[in-house]
Amino acid sequence: MKHIALYSLPIRYMIIYIILILVSGLWLFLLSQGYESSESIIGTLQNIIAAPADKSLQGLIEVASPHLFAIGILIFTVAHFMLFSTNVSPKVSLIVAMFLFAFALFDIFAYFAISFGLVVSGWIKLVALSGFVLLFLLMLGLIAFSL
Repeated sequence: MKHIALYSLPIRYMIIYIILILVSGLWLFLLSQGYESSESIIGTLQNIIAAPADKSLQGLIEVASPHLFAIGILIFTVAHFMLFSTNVSPKVSLIVAMFLFAFALFDIFAYFAISFGLVVSGWIKLVALSGFVLLFLLMLGLIAFSL
Protein backbone atom coordinates (compact mmCIF):
# COMPACT_ATOMS: atom_id res chain seq x y z
CA MET A 1 0.00 0.00 0.00
CA LYS A 2 1.00 3.56 -0.32
CA HIS A 3 2.11 5.08 2.96
CA ILE A 4 -1.38 5.97 4.17
CA ALA A 5 -2.52 3.54 6.86
CA LEU A 6 -6.17 4.57 6.62
CA TYR A 7 -6.51 2.89 3.19
CA SER A 8 -6.33 -0.51 4.85
CA LEU A 9 -9.49 0.03 6.92
CA PRO A 10 -11.97 0.40 4.01
CA ILE A 11 -10.14 -2.28 2.03
CA ARG A 12 -10.46 -4.79 4.89
CA TYR A 13 -14.13 -3.92 5.25
CA MET A 14 -14.61 -4.35 1.49
CA ILE A 15 -12.91 -7.76 1.53
CA ILE A 16 -15.16 -9.03 4.34
CA TYR A 17 -18.25 -7.56 2.67
CA ILE A 18 -17.48 -9.11 -0.71
CA ILE A 19 -16.75 -12.53 0.79
CA LEU A 20 -20.18 -12.37 2.44
CA ILE A 21 -21.72 -11.39 -0.93
CA LEU A 22 -20.03 -14.37 -2.62
CA VAL A 23 -21.20 -16.79 0.08
CA SER A 24 -24.78 -15.50 -0.09
CA GLY A 25 -24.67 -15.63 -3.90
CA LEU A 26 -23.53 -19.25 -3.84
CA TRP A 27 -26.24 -20.06 -1.30
CA LEU A 28 -28.93 -18.40 -3.44
CA PHE A 29 -27.63 -20.27 -6.48
CA LEU A 30 -27.99 -23.58 -4.66
CA LEU A 31 -31.46 -22.66 -3.42
CA SER A 32 -32.60 -21.70 -6.91
CA GLN A 33 -31.37 -25.04 -8.23
CA GLY A 34 -33.45 -27.07 -5.79
CA TYR A 35 -31.35 -27.34 -2.64
CA GLU A 36 -33.50 -28.33 0.30
CA SER A 37 -32.54 -28.90 3.90
CA SER A 38 -33.12 -32.64 3.54
CA GLU A 39 -30.64 -32.91 0.66
CA SER A 40 -26.87 -32.54 0.71
CA ILE A 41 -25.00 -29.93 -1.30
CA ILE A 42 -23.25 -32.71 -3.23
CA GLY A 43 -26.64 -34.16 -4.16
CA THR A 44 -27.79 -30.76 -5.39
CA LEU A 45 -24.65 -30.38 -7.51
CA GLN A 46 -25.23 -33.83 -9.01
CA ASN A 47 -28.82 -32.81 -9.83
CA ILE A 48 -27.55 -29.62 -11.50
CA ILE A 49 -25.20 -31.67 -13.68
CA ALA A 50 -27.81 -34.30 -14.54
CA ALA A 51 -30.82 -32.03 -15.07
CA PRO A 52 -30.35 -28.28 -14.67
CA ALA A 53 -33.40 -26.22 -13.74
CA ASP A 54 -35.44 -25.14 -16.75
CA LYS A 55 -35.27 -21.45 -17.56
CA SER A 56 -37.28 -19.49 -20.07
CA LEU A 57 -35.68 -16.86 -22.26
CA GLN A 58 -37.65 -14.12 -20.50
CA GLY A 59 -36.53 -15.43 -17.10
CA LEU A 60 -32.92 -15.48 -18.28
CA ILE A 61 -33.10 -11.88 -19.45
CA GLU A 62 -34.69 -10.84 -16.15
CA VAL A 63 -31.84 -12.50 -14.26
CA ALA A 64 -28.97 -11.59 -16.59
CA SER A 65 -29.64 -7.85 -16.81
CA PRO A 66 -29.19 -6.96 -13.14
CA HIS A 67 -26.38 -9.50 -12.79
CA LEU A 68 -24.42 -7.90 -15.63
CA PHE A 69 -24.74 -4.53 -13.94
CA ALA A 70 -24.08 -5.69 -10.35
CA ILE A 71 -21.19 -8.03 -11.11
CA GLY A 72 -19.61 -5.43 -13.41
CA ILE A 73 -19.77 -2.75 -10.71
CA LEU A 74 -18.40 -5.17 -8.11
CA ILE A 75 -15.45 -6.20 -10.28
CA PHE A 76 -14.85 -2.57 -11.27
CA THR A 77 -14.71 -1.48 -7.63
CA VAL A 78 -12.51 -4.33 -6.47
CA ALA A 79 -10.12 -3.94 -9.40
CA HIS A 80 -9.73 -0.25 -8.64
CA PHE A 81 -8.47 -1.06 -5.16
CA MET A 82 -5.52 -2.65 -6.95
CA LEU A 83 -4.48 0.87 -8.03
CA PHE A 84 -3.25 1.45 -4.47
CA SER A 85 -1.05 -1.63 -4.51
CA THR A 86 2.70 -1.37 -4.60
CA ASN A 87 3.21 -5.12 -4.05
CA VAL A 88 1.36 -6.41 -7.14
CA SER A 89 2.33 -5.29 -10.63
CA PRO A 90 -0.29 -3.44 -12.67
CA LYS A 91 0.07 -6.00 -15.46
CA VAL A 92 -0.88 -8.91 -13.16
CA SER A 93 -3.85 -7.05 -11.73
CA LEU A 94 -5.02 -6.11 -15.25
CA ILE A 95 -4.79 -9.73 -16.43
CA VAL A 96 -6.71 -11.02 -13.40
CA ALA A 97 -9.37 -8.30 -13.79
CA MET A 98 -9.88 -9.05 -17.50
CA PHE A 99 -10.17 -12.79 -16.87
CA LEU A 100 -12.60 -11.98 -14.06
CA PHE A 101 -14.82 -10.02 -16.44
CA ALA A 102 -14.61 -12.86 -18.99
CA PHE A 103 -15.62 -15.49 -16.43
CA ALA A 104 -18.44 -13.25 -15.19
CA LEU A 105 -19.87 -13.08 -18.72
CA PHE A 106 -19.33 -16.81 -19.16
CA ASP A 107 -21.11 -17.42 -15.85
CA ILE A 108 -24.08 -15.22 -16.72
CA PHE A 109 -24.56 -16.62 -20.21
CA ALA A 110 -24.02 -20.28 -19.28
CA TYR A 111 -27.77 -20.58 -18.71
CA PHE A 112 -28.36 -19.37 -22.28
CA ALA A 113 -26.38 -22.37 -23.52
CA ILE A 114 -28.50 -24.65 -21.34
CA SER A 115 -31.83 -23.08 -22.29
CA PHE A 116 -31.11 -23.14 -26.03
CA GLY A 117 -30.06 -26.79 -25.86
CA LEU A 118 -26.41 -26.20 -26.75
CA VAL A 119 -25.48 -28.10 -23.58
CA VAL A 120 -27.74 -30.67 -21.97
CA SER A 121 -25.82 -30.85 -18.72
CA GLY A 122 -25.37 -28.26 -16.01
CA TRP A 123 -21.62 -28.79 -15.78
CA ILE A 124 -21.06 -25.63 -17.82
CA LYS A 125 -22.78 -23.53 -15.15
CA LEU A 126 -20.75 -25.15 -12.38
CA VAL A 127 -17.47 -24.61 -14.25
CA ALA A 128 -18.37 -21.00 -14.98
CA LEU A 129 -19.43 -20.26 -11.42
CA SER A 130 -16.40 -22.02 -9.93
CA GLY A 131 -14.01 -20.17 -12.22
CA PHE A 132 -15.58 -16.83 -11.41
CA VAL A 133 -15.51 -17.41 -7.64
CA LEU A 134 -11.93 -18.70 -7.66
CA LEU A 135 -10.69 -15.77 -9.75
CA PHE A 136 -12.57 -13.35 -7.53
CA LEU A 137 -10.98 -14.89 -4.45
CA LEU A 138 -7.60 -14.58 -6.18
CA MET A 139 -8.27 -10.87 -6.76
CA LEU A 140 -9.27 -10.45 -3.11
CA GLY A 141 -6.11 -12.31 -2.09
CA LEU A 142 -4.01 -9.92 -4.18
CA ILE A 143 -5.70 -7.00 -2.47
CA ALA A 144 -5.16 -8.54 0.97
CA PHE A 145 -1.50 -9.15 0.03
CA SER A 146 -1.25 -5.46 -0.85
CA LEU A 147 -2.19 -4.41 2.67
